[in-house]
Amino acid sequence: MSDDDGSPRILLVHESAKDRAARDKLAEAKRGLTAKVHDVRALLSSSDGKVSDDNTRNTLHGDIDRVATLDSKSLPDYEDGVNALQRDMDAVRHSIDQKVADQKEAERKEAERKEEERKEAERNNAEHQHDGQTNSGTPAPDQNPPQPPAQDQNVFYASCAAVRAAGKAPIRVGEPGYDHRLDRDGDGVGCE
Repeated sequence: MSDDDGSPRILLVHESAKDRAARDKLAEAKRGLTAKVHDVRALLSSSDGKVSDDNTRNTLHGDIDRVATLDSKSLPDYEDGVNALQRDMDAVRHSIDQKVADQKEAERKEAERKEEERKEAERNNAEHQHDGQTNSGTPAPDQNPPQPPAQDQNVFYASCAAVRAAGKAPIRVGEPGYDHRLDRDGDGVGCE
């Protein structure tokens, strides 16, 4: 285009404040989604083998694939992506907590079973000693000497300060009182 005198005409397009605000909101939503995808990937890498239901991790992984490639001009699309990832992350965290609770319950039941076995052995031993005294007049030798008390598997530490105060730091997976909340980097060693 040119003016009547032949000089080129310059068209200036001014972006309205409303358009600029919408563009800025969309850019912020994209950055928020990118940050959430980063958080989700960190949770996925730290939760492998630590969930009671692997489907929660599979769903999270699928949603990462879906939203990581999102290229939309619609702000609600990004907000929906962030919300879906947050919901999935919450489900994975709940599954981790459930597995910890299940493990603690299994440990409690195992301790109860061992205690019941110990008591039954004591009863049987007492009956055997009683029978030995009445038959021979002398006490029967103790064939099942008392065992040292079992290490308490139902230990709970509220924080790393409590672990250190008990002299148990660092605490490793499988040790009484270990909890994933004490293991910030998820390497199986807490309160490092």
